[in-house]
Amino acid sequence: MSLWCDLLGAEIRHVPAGGVTTRIAELGSGPPVFLLHGRGGHLETFARTLPALAGAGRRAIAFDLLGHGLTGRPGHGRYDVDRLAAHAGAVLDALGLDRADLVGQSLGGWTAALLALRSPGRVRRLALIEPAGLQPEAERLSDATVRAAYERGGRAYAEPTPEAVRERLAGLLADPGTVDPELVGVRTALYRPAEAREVHRRVRAADNGAWLLTPRLLATLTVPVLFVRGEHGHTPPAVVAAAAAAVPGARTLTVPGARQWPQYERPDAVNDALIEFLSKENP
Repeated sequence: MSLWCDLLGAEIRHVPAGGVTTRIAELGSGPPVFLLHGRGGHLETFARTLPALAGAGRRAIAFDLLGHGLTGRPGHGRYDVDRLAAHAGAVLDALGLDRADLVGQSLGGWTAALLALRSPGRVRRLALIEPAGLQPEAERLSDATVRAAYERGGRAYAEPTPEAVRERLAGLLADPGTVDPELVGVRTALYRPAEAREVHRRVRAADNGAWLLTPRLLATLTVPVLFVRGEHGHTPPAVVAAAAAAVPGARTLTVPGARQWPQYERPDAVNDALIEFLSKENP
């Protein structure tokens, strides 16, 4: 199955958001659901999510985060999660969305959670897929497996050859043999410009300590939350459990046979869970 067969029928366009030209993909109609990808990612992260949500009667919208993919790169701009959340809010404004469901993966999950904490009236429900920000960076990288995956990813940013990008994507999946060659080509092309590599360097170097999703902070969330983790994800299960326990009424789904990209690696299981969660009325 081709990446663009997955996205067949989606409208791909650029919109001005907070002074930044931002690429979005939109499919379907109905209540809006807004999807935010992870560090170094792009909207194609959700190629297997958008059509399922659209088929369930939702207006599914994915976008390239600030500086990522084909979204603009403000000169000398900040790329900490605080700035990413502000840009995400500006994208909602640009699309005329006063309120939406949010689905965020990794850094996109951290960004979505921060947006929900700051503007709870704009978020109806929040789904966090392998969210970043649950641990301090030093603690996260103390795990040798996580550190090795992080370093492999860094090689793809520094020298975006197809081989390095394939290795980066393989680190996101429980089965490295299922890396999509078409996605490798797309990501290699997106990483190639020197400006893109500089953004990745700044994102990696950003000091996000002030916005960590500690249990104390998560306890202040006022929207329903679903945590989705891969069985082999890099965040320790105890850390995810502590985060979920801090959020009143939060649920956790563990996806068998998946790592950092369960929405891509096991789309049926994740799509079914998202549709069921997002279809509920808020208490």
